[in-house]
Amino acid sequence: MLEAADRRRAGAAALLALALALPACGDAAPRPAAGAAKSPAGPRLVRRIEPAELLPADLDLVVRVDVARMRAGLGRAAADELAQRALGEAEAPDAALDAALRRADVVWLGLRLADLEEGDRVIVLEGRMGGLAPDPARWEAVPSAHGGVSIFDRRGAAAPRADAARLIALGDRAVALVSPVEVSSVARVLRDGPDARRGDPAAEGIVSLDLRARRLPPHLARRFPSLGALIAGVERVRAVASLLDEGVRVDAEIVGVEPAGAERARRFLEVLRDNVEDTRYADLMKALSIEQVDRTVQLRWLFPAPLVLGLLSRPPPG
Repeated sequence: MLEAADRRRAGAAALLALALALPACGDAAPRPAAGAAKSPAGPRLVRRIEPAELLPADLDLVVRVDVARMRAGLGRAAADELAQRALGEAEAPDAALDAALRRADVVWLGLRLADLEEGDRVIVLEGRMGGLAPDPARWEAVPSAHGGVSIFDRRGAAAPRADAARLIALGDRAVALVSPVEVSSVARVLRDGPDARRGDPAAEGIVSLDLRARRLPPHLARRFPSLGALIAGVERVRAVASLLDEGVRVDAEIVGVEPAGAERARRFLEVLRDNVEDTRYADLMKALSIEQVDRTVQLRWLFPAPLVLGLLSRPPPG
């Protein structure tokens, strides 16, 4: 019999991997405006900024990791290790920011799927951040028009596209790491307020995500017309992964642009579920529940503990 702690630890690792392992498709990155790296001068604003409001709408996938819930179920050491493994390539730019991850209660990771390999992203860590300060040899404080908001830009040569070019501290509540391409978008959000269409994962489970589907790039749509039509009919995908003694349960909904688009998505998933030839995965696929109501397809899927333990035992890629 599997111990409950082992089942929970395996489940947490698996759901983090599932949340971050998504195919790349979407719109192109916004072009940063000239001189956008500097914050505008002017009167200081007093509007309270919530951590998740820093995520701009051009990032079509937002993943929320509830590290505090993970620690409560697994213990601090295991939870911090799994969170760091999930954020893998999103390495902290210095020791102070590495400490921020250990202090975080919630982590938001905003990505653009079309540029997943290039690394365009915004990472927001919410928790007890008092006393943290970036290395002054690497980071330069720049003026901020917002009371309680501190902004730091990387010194020296321009940062690589996948690295953090700007740090934003919301008092002692949160720290954000902004990649170079996203600096202008986050500056606009600070100036004008949160984007209405930004990704907003549910504050439930250990991992949740909100994906706004985008059409395939034209060259891929021509090469894979059926897949292009399927994706074009989907408006949004939202999912929550919860850790249970039995394993990991994923509850998701796919919202179609119209009922016909939702029906295409439902039929596609049913074909995948009902035509698995490998007997090792037949029972797993049978556990996938698929229902359609108007233009929404609802999914529920339980990944049993033995399976996720097997996933956990595999060494990380690379």
